[in-house]
Amino acid sequence: MIGQGSGNSNKSCCLYRAPWVVPVSSPVLQDGAVVVDDNRIIAVGPYHELARRFPQLPLVSCRGVLLPALVNAHIHLELSILGSVHPDSPNSSMCDWISALLQKRLAANLSKEDIEVAAAKTVIDQYASGVGLMLDIGNQSLQRRDATPIEIISLLEMLAPSQKAQQAVIASFADLPNDISVTGHSPYSTGPDLLKFIKERCRQQETIFSFHLAENEDEALLLIHGEGCFVNFLKQRGAWDKTYPVQGIDSRGVVGYLEDLNLLDAETLCVHCVHLTDEEIRVVAGAGAHICLCPGSNRFLSVGTAPLGKILAAGVLPALGTDSIASNTVLDLWQEMCILRQEHPNVDSASILAMATLGGAMALHREADYGSLAPNRSASFLHIQGKEYEGVGDTRQLLDRLVSCGRPESISRVQAEL
Repeated sequence: MIGQGSGNSNKSCCLYRAPWVVPVSSPVLQDGAVVVDDNRIIAVGPYHELARRFPQLPLVSCRGVLLPALVNAHIHLELSILGSVHPDSPNSSMCDWISALLQKRLAANLSKEDIEVAAAKTVIDQYASGVGLMLDIGNQSLQRRDATPIEIISLLEMLAPSQKAQQAVIASFADLPNDISVTGHSPYSTGPDLLKFIKERCRQQETIFSFHLAENEDEALLLIHGEGCFVNFLKQRGAWDKTYPVQGIDSRGVVGYLEDLNLLDAETLCVHCVHLTDEEIRVVAGAGAHICLCPGSNRFLSVGTAPLGKILAAGVLPALGTDSIASNTVLDLWQEMCILRQEHPNVDSASILAMATLGGAMALHREADYGSLAPNRSASFLHIQGKEYEGVGDTRQLLDRLVSCGRPESISRVQAEL
């Protein structure tokens, strides 16, 4: 590594200067710079200071904005081939959409190769949009993607609502390789015994437990009262037994159910969280669990808007995800930020940008590499350019444009070459 004031001229060492540097974890820098060595950041600061510290380093002048790569903390790559699955009407329930998705998937009669090809195209597009890390959830193990341009954390999702199905899935773990990381789906689709089993396996393997939570109101109706659309949904599939309603759920609601099952901790990622009460937010925050919002999917399915302001006030910085193209119009974190800006005008732009970067990195426990521009972080950060960033007058205006103007005209990676 280069020390302060070093004249090391190793070709992998560069000083990148830009009109704006957005570290996320520290204040925005006008006329800032980032020093990179051996594919790691070693210094971030005002250009004039770093130029004095590293006078002999090659200078790369960037015309736009430097900021961390984005983190997509929730995506279903295996659904890429299906395209958007639109609800039949504005009055369609979540169960109607799930039924339509299952029917389309069954009718398509897709091969694993077809699914792999479509998933790979989505990965390339995510990379082009500036994503550097993502969490992929799927019902089958796709081909390893060690050679993809994005680091992908993959979780195999298990569904089994009835007691019989839960026991069958638990028995199947005997044949599951240890290098396959597993998670549950939701309170209405993965029963309590299987959830506890999976969470214990996650703890032993030190892996993330990602879980769809409070995405729609019928989820709570099922667990608390044994009512709502999921009752008929489960009955139609022969999966209805005495699992629901769950006895003893109190004011902590669906989150209290997870707490009673001992599922909430720092490795738990609660996805969607549209219908959390104030008490449920308090419980999630107190457990140190993470939250991932998917505003584009929520809008597409008309399930509501997550209480972002209250979540932030509780001390939780959520992550941001696109969900799958089956429940969205486009898989683009820039668009997700735009939706948050529209739906939560009182939330500052810095917090929204942090969700798409640092929040995701923290939720996936990869903040040592991703999410911010700081010493020892990955040097694969972004250089974005566009007319909307020309002539920006101050930090606030820059941040507002970053989260409200959509995907930039130009997105490139800044990375030292060894």
